[in-house]
Amino acid sequence: MSSCESEIVVGLASLQIINPESIELRDILDAIVKIYRQLKNDYEDIFLHDYRLLSRLRDIISIYHRGLWTQTERVDFSDERSRWVYMYRYMLRHVHLVFYACQLTANDGIERVFPGNRAPSVCMIGGGPGTDVLGLSMFLLKRKNRLSPCPIFAEIDVLDKCTAWGDSWESLHRHLPEKYRRGIPQVRYHAFDYLDNRLPETCHEIVRRADIVTIIKSMSPVAAWLNRKERVLIDGNALPYEESHGSAPILEWHSVYDIMLHMRDGAYLFYIDNTTGPQREILMSAARVLKFEIIFERVLYGVSLPTDVFSPDAREVMVAMSGYEPCSCTGTNEVIILYKALTE
Repeated sequence: MSSCESEIVVGLASLQIINPESIELRDILDAIVKIYRQLKNDYEDIFLHDYRLLSRLRDIISIYHRGLWTQTERVDFSDERSRWVYMYRYMLRHVHLVFYACQLTANDGIERVFPGNRAPSVCMIGGGPGTDVLGLSMFLLKRKNRLSPCPIFAEIDVLDKCTAWGDSWESLHRHLPEKYRRGIPQVRYHAFDYLDNRLPETCHEIVRRADIVTIIKSMSPVAAWLNRKERVLIDGNALPYEESHGSAPILEWHSVYDIMLHMRDGAYLFYIDNTTGPQREILMSAARVLKFEIIFERVLYGVSLPTDVFSPDAREVMVAMSGYEPCSCTGTNEVIILYKALTE
């Protein structure tokens, strides 16, 4: 074999065939890395910058590892560096989980949620940095097999306790590939807290307009509070969570019930969350009262990121974070698609 032929063989052996899904996820992680570099440029002392990021990363990991649904504390995302730490550690796996769940349900339920070529209006509860937006966008772009010359969604509204996530989304959006920048319309953020029993009046019409409401990985952090909410009936009686409401109409319950109450007939609710904790029953008890139909339900075990999503730039940041990598596995989650039946 000639030296030239040897070089060709070695070159071919070193090639890595990266699947399109990995490329999409790599682009998203690289956009998060670019935000890191922007934040770093704001600090004169780059070692102090990385030390503070690492300290916040460890704090958030500690809270999440103890089991969110048992917590009486909540992560404060008002600071942009705390938001970046969350995005670095958890965002990519959640985007992949949403995409994976959409792929899984495509033949059984999700096609009913995204009929034809009409761009849907979406309301995302606790959508944070845009995790649901990107997961759904990955799926819809692949499904349509196009570069998105027109918007993927008609409208996108995010209801979240921390509206400052909107700033993080704008920073991320600027660094995403063109098909996302062109295909995803303006994402509007609105103040909402799960711990308020009622949906703010300013959000009633937002929820009512939505073809799809997503509640993805946002209930588990507040499930401990929601699980203690009593149903207050119009007749003035209050019932513990587990008791039947009987025939008396409900005056007030918890925010998940109020969100579902204000959804329009014919809309869908797309839910994903951990199987540990009471969040499934919180959702389904409200669904039973409001007569939602289950069109898809499945448990997902250990959905993991592809192994080839880390670019050289991302690996440099992983070194700066003392080897803490973006989480690659989502554990055990449940996917549920609910349909609010048309009123006869």
